[in-house]
Amino acid sequence: MNSPSHFSPGAIPLKVLKLDHQNTIGLHAHEFHELVLVVAGEGRHITPAESYTLSAGDIFLIKPGNPHGYAVENDFALYNILYFPEKLGLPLFDLPDEPGFRAFFELEPELRRQFGFRKHFRLGKTLLDEFSLIVERMRAELQSTEPGHDFRAVALLMRLIERISRICSSSALYRENDELFRLSEVVSFLERNFREQLSVQELSERAAMSPATLNRAFRRAVGKSPLCYLNDLRLSRAELLLRENPELTIANVAAECGFPDSNYFSRVFKKRNGRTPRDYRRNCDA
Repeated sequence: MNSPSHFSPGAIPLKVLKLDHQNTIGLHAHEFHELVLVVAGEGRHITPAESYTLSAGDIFLIKPGNPHGYAVENDFALYNILYFPEKLGLPLFDLPDEPGFRAFFELEPELRRQFGFRKHFRLGKTLLDEFSLIVERMRAELQSTEPGHDFRAVALLMRLIERISRICSSSALYRENDELFRLSEVVSFLERNFREQLSVQELSERAAMSPATLNRAFRRAVGKSPLCYLNDLRLSRAELLLRENPELTIANVAAECGFPDSNYFSRVFKKRNGRTPRDYRRNCDA
């Protein structure tokens, strides 16, 4: 069920395929991200558990390892944007603070994988034309041999990601789906405020959910509780500071990452990494 390699040796890990009136494509999985933009006709998206109708304007993300396929019905045509975000090294900066980014690129694909969530984003005619133009320009740059064509292709991908994120943040479709949009806002809030002392009660008030409902919904979408997610954010930041800021004491690192008690910080750090913060730093310096 694994897909063959779509990237030529030496090429950047970004490719655009335009599939016109294609035959049925059976279940397959791949290691890269696949951003799907349906531009014409109707077809069906197939997963191991179900299938559902796609039509012009539908846009959604398939994450690595998720089996899927397509069945043609009426002049079905789509773009597939295939890419490895990590290998491209896309500089997102503060874009993850945009709730639409969290909703579209992180939460919705996972909810769809687990529960057959089908409220994927749909573009109107004007936005479909705009997005199609961006993707067609990206495809042309990837086929070009002119100097700078790879840079321009990646810049267009970043433009597309930014437009999707911004539009999803104001989309009535996403705002109507309380669970998806509220969770995306909670995740963005945690990313921005991980240094603060936060409680489930405070997060549940922000999400307009009871603490129990927030915990259940967060676990479904993210795979862990809000406080576990918060702890992981803090520990990831601590690892970065230990590697890159040797002048900081362990207590300074703990405080910078939202751990007011350096002893507690050392315990949870060792539980995650199998070594104390001090040993972790020594190993990085070795």
